[in-house]
Amino acid sequence: MRAQLSLDLLFAVTLIMLTVVSLINLSNQEIMGAKTFDKQTRLKVFAIDLRDTVTKAYSAGPGFSVRKDFPIPLAGSDVVTVTLNATSNMLKVDALISGRRYVTYESIPVPVKRTTTVQIIPGRTSLWVVVGLDSSGERYVEIREAP
Repeated sequence: MRAQLSLDLLFAVTLIMLTVVSLINLSNQEIMGAKTFDKQTRLKVFAIDLRDTVTKAYSAGPGFSVRKDFPIPLAGSDVVTVTLNATSNMLKVDALISGRRYVTYESIPVPVKRTTTVQIIPGRTSLWVVVGLDSSGERYVEIREAP
């Protein structure tokens, strides 16, 4: 009788432990998924904000410049490449953060005459949207590391 009680108790404790370990694993996966979603969302919001900034800066005219700060903290080998593409008239934000790659595209509603690229790295987390005039007197908008 005593051996039966001990075996039943051991079996019950083992089942409870397996259930607890499974729940902990599930919660860790959900937390990682939420962190990934947070980074994706913040990156998309940054791209939309940058697209709107490019449009507003273009409308403001030559000589106008705006500084934009990247909203996600960067560390180690994190890098974000922002490209304003004249061929496709698209804004591309390509980020490598904590070993994961995130990419988002936004269509630019104003003409982009020059393809420009800026890399955002830890310690240099901002870029400038600058509007100028080219030699033929046409307005252009570009992104730069400094104004």
